[in-house]
Amino acid sequence: TPTMKLFRLLALAAAVLPASVSGSVSEATIDSSGNVITNDDSIDNTIRKNEQLATHVTNQSPFRSDIYWDDGEYGKLISTLDPEESVSLNTFLGHQFFVTRHGVKEGLFVDEQRLVFKVGQRDQQFYIPKNAAPSSKLCQDRFSVCKEYSKNGGCMRSPGWMIVHCCESCDEALNASELIDPKKRCSKEHLKTPEPVWKEGDLNKLFVSWATNETLKDEFGLEVLSSPEPEKYGATWEKAADGAPWVVVFNDFLTDKEVADLIRGGEIEGFERSTDQGAVNEVGEMEKIVSRTRTSSNAWCMHSCERLPGVRSATKKIEEVTGIPHVNYESFQLLSYEKNQFYRSHHDSSSTDKTPAGHRILTFFLYLTDVEEGGETYFNKLDLAVKPKKGKALVWPSVRDDNPTYWDARMFHEAKDVIKGKKMAANHWIHMNDYHTPNDWGCTGSFS
Repeated sequence: TPTMKLFRLLALAAAVLPASVSGSVSEATIDSSGNVITNDDSIDNTIRKNEQLATHVTNQSPFRSDIYWDDGEYGKLISTLDPEESVSLNTFLGHQFFVTRHGVKEGLFVDEQRLVFKVGQRDQQFYIPKNAAPSSKLCQDRFSVCKEYSKNGGCMRSPGWMIVHCCESCDEALNASELIDPKKRCSKEHLKTPEPVWKEGDLNKLFVSWATNETLKDEFGLEVLSSPEPEKYGATWEKAADGAPWVVVFNDFLTDKEVADLIRGGEIEGFERSTDQGAVNEVGEMEKIVSRTRTSSNAWCMHSCERLPGVRSATKKIEEVTGIPHVNYESFQLLSYEKNQFYRSHHDSSSTDKTPAGHRILTFFLYLTDVEEGGETYFNKLDLAVKPKKGKALVWPSVRDDNPTYWDARMFHEAKDVIKGKKMAANHWIHMNDYHTPNDWGCTGSFS
């Protein structure tokens, strides 16, 4: 018997029939035998519009699948089903649901017809059949709002998101049917990728300039923990050895206002369970998968969060200290660790990175709270632990000084378990190349 999960959909007080997904794509409703229903307009007229109905969905497909309520826009995620798993939904007459492969909004199809479930009866049973799969046609409109967004200039404002999600509606404006191919959309020629910010020797130059800057020591409490020449630059870590990588802290980097606005920004965006990066599909979408090595919650500081004065001043301060422009930065990642939560050993980059944005060359990590016990940032291969302190910034490189196109394998680190208290933090990942342009064009795996 499939595992049953109960989920209550808090729908509108009166039943509303949402607009269907794009009219240019055929839709398929599946009956209790897994067959495509050619005439699915039957509605039980004895059902009152405010009567709550039970609807059941079973996933017989090989895909982990997301079920969305079709709200007439992008859909509201209702449940995620593993293969052979089932869910019961409380819904209303006329409501409609669509199904995607988990972690991306790549719809599942049956015989090239989009899989949808239309509620018209009491106690209906729907199936995601064994032969459900992504469509072979890459250029499609996934949502009913695509044409409206295209008319209002959305193709030019958010080209990457619109090419992937509203390809048909943006074909004329962006040649989307060609650029849906990430090899073309994300080429350095198309993106006009500028020269990298670091060449051989530039990493060391930056950290030496910090270590010899008395103003940074006085204003921000700069402290060298580790360096290739620990004695020369006054490294304070007792195990610092010749040839070690740079690790520095700014003990008094953030103001109370900046800390407060970064925390507020996380509350505005909403913290969710942290995810890892999964497989990439044919159009360049990267699947989000629940992490088994990371139990924290995170949020991405965008839109309203990025406009908060303290957030803007924190980013500007990092730009001034590093000399690297904001276009090379990912949005602030905002982090929350409750008691017993952790992030096991990992690296912030990969051995080589040929994506348009290039390596994450620097991590600028900001502590937003004191932690009574635990929560240290621990560099595994260095045996170096840094204790959280409100307002402190911890900075380390992820690449080598002699070859910044290759990672520094010594920089694996982890967030130790929080034993007592709560840890909140934020970080900017800084890239070798312009990050914003590839992100706008959907070339970073993210389509937010």
